[in-house]
Amino acid sequence: MAIKVKDAVRAALQRNAFTANLPIEIKTKGHIVVLKGEVDSHELIFEALATAESVSPLLDVRCRLKVRQPNAGSTDSSTETAAV
Repeated sequence: MAIKVKDAVRAALQRNAFTANLPIEIKTKGHIVVLKGEVDSHELIFEALATAESVSPLLDVRCRLKVRQPNAGSTDSSTETAAV
């Protein structure tokens, strides 16, 4: 059953234009589904969660998705300031 649930959740995420290309790992155990990974915004987390929950009202979907943090070492030229 776990493989069928995992496949159904994966298929639902792939059908959704907002979640189709997101790097989301899906783990299942019985009726529990865990979504893991990093996405670009909180809105995408909510979209992925709602999409997974839409597969079946009997699923217990748990979200371990995080918003990807910008690279700490990179500099953005628009905010860079020069020492005077």
